Amino acid sequence: MDYLDHPDRANQYELHSLNTLTHESMHVRGELNEAITECEAVQRNYRAAKLLGVPDYIARKNALEYYYGSYMQLKVGGPNAVRYFSDQCAPGKEMDEHLSDSTWITLKTSEDKL
Repeated sequence: MDYLDHPDRANQYELHSLNTLTHESMHVRGELNEAITECEAVQRNYRAAKLLGVPDYIARKNALEYYYGSYMQLKVGGPNAVRYFSDQCAPGKEMDEHLSDSTWITLKTSEDKL
């Protein structure tokens, strides 16, 4: 609820809570592999935030912050890195689901604004 109270000022803990909601939803769908589940969640965090009523620009910003922050930090190691991270979880890589409203679709939109 803290995330929804101020998504424009979400901290790392609050962004993680959004991802946890999305991640666990992927398990409910039947996926058991943690790396696949996490990648599915990363791609859907933008959608999840919008479904929770977060404005488009902020949902995009939050989803990308999680992807480039918490998710990519797993790349350098840590206790969950082996189970939750895959270098194939990236735009155009093997785990890219090519969703029409993927978090990664927002990369092009964000780059266009730079």
